[in-house]
Amino acid sequence: MLRFLILVVYPCLFTHPLHVSVCEIEYDQESATLEIVQRVFIDDLEMEISNDRNDRNLDLFEPSNGLTTDQMVSDYLMKRLSFEVNGKPVSFNYLGYEEEWPALFCYVEIPEVESLSSLKVRNEILTNVYNDQINIVHINANKKKNSMKLVPGKVQDELKY
Repeated sequence: MLRFLILVVYPCLFTHPLHVSVCEIEYDQESATLEIVQRVFIDDLEMEISNDRNDRNLDLFEPSNGLTTDQMVSDYLMKRLSFEVNGKPVSFNYLGYEEEWPALFCYVEIPEVESLSSLKVRNEILTNVYNDQINIVHINANKKKNSMKLVPGKVQDELKY
């Protein structure tokens, strides 16, 4: 019985049947900045980074080999997120993360956005891991709220203002 609990029940306590991430983008016209919060389940992110780095023993919060959690999260976001502002590709600055179990809140920003006439978002968070992954993107800009639903096979969308 104890073996059953350890092998079957215990892992179920730390998994979830829903494969979703949420990205919130806020355009702060005053500071000319797009402020972005990407939320993702910690266990899924750790598995994806482990796969990317081909390191089956990877621990996201106690990394080895001279890595830091910030470095691994930043590298992952740089590969899986991209943006175009007003028809031009832009880079973003990784600001850090907060752990709020079971999710990780990742903070990035795009500075020097004087005006916003269009925003293209490519979000491939966890699409290599789950074929049912849903990446929801909420955008609050120019006094309008919009949302995108990005999935494997449709990982980008664009809004025009």
